[in-house]
Amino acid sequence: MESELYRCAAVFTAQNILVYRDGRYDRAIISGKIDNQVLVGDYLACEMVYGQLYVNGIVRRKNRVSRLQTGKIQGLAANVDITFIMTSANQDFNLARLERYYILAKEGGTRICFVLSKTDLTDRYEELAGIISKRFSECPVEKTSIYQVDSEKVLYNHWHENETAIFLGSSGVGKSSLINRMLKDEVIRTGDIRKGDARGHHTTTARHIYILPNKRVVIDTPGLRSVGISANADTLDELFPEIKELESKCKYKNCSHLSESGCAIQEALEREELDYNRYLRYLKLVGAEQRRQILLKGKEYEKESLIKELKASRKNKRK
Repeated sequence: MESELYRCAAVFTAQNILVYRDGRYDRAIISGKIDNQVLVGDYLACEMVYGQLYVNGIVRRKNRVSRLQTGKIQGLAANVDITFIMTSANQDFNLARLERYYILAKEGGTRICFVLSKTDLTDRYEELAGIISKRFSECPVEKTSIYQVDSEKVLYNHWHENETAIFLGSSGVGKSSLINRMLKDEVIRTGDIRKGDARGHHTTTARHIYILPNKRVVIDTPGLRSVGISANADTLDELFPEIKELESKCKYKNCSHLSESGCAIQEALEREELDYNRYLRYLKLVGAEQRRQILLKGKEYEKESLIKELKASRKNKRK
């Protein structure tokens, strides 16, 4: 029997998945030789045997969006054209997390657009959009609110018909609510904003493909609690170009950038030419946690020393 081409819409277990073809969804069973390998977005060779659809092959992927999870590479989705990195304009905003999402999408070989959601909850959204634009100058930034009619349509300027997009972001930033607007229906279950921390409830539990009425394809994902990355040097150099340049100016090639004389990194930090918090984020991304902790402790000791000096000067004035 001749195989037909389907696309994976959701993965339930190692062998039980949902596929679609020509607008129709079907359950399928994966052949034992390729179980645990199928990702949402994969194109699959399937055949019907006595009324049951079987997957017997994965078509070569254009790309794969992945993260590092407990030391192993975990595939999130395949054959993605554009990644929408979503953050809400309220208490969720975190630049370090956005850098990790950026690297994840960049390493996956997709176009990238940032989406600032829930702009109705704050008047700081223009400031936050400016921060994102400055940090990721080559990426567009769009602002959305589910209470603003048709605000989701701005995303179609970056996402064309028959292209596949994936939405990434932490739990409760509004990914599913926005996709529901695009689907013109309450297809995906969503939750209200929590009063305690102004975040939305986490409701999506599995990655799932949806076909929009305008022929675009979207992958909804659960909020990622951890964004482990495995970045190559080129991506990191692109995000932190000044650090590579400074490292090349160190007196010693094997400089640890902690205490050696002639260390260009340390000198730049002391002169405040290299942002301290930005350098700490870089160390975390490259996995230099020991060096990062030493710098953090050094900064804490510096603060404690300053406080002691201030207290001593106040006592002297009283005398």
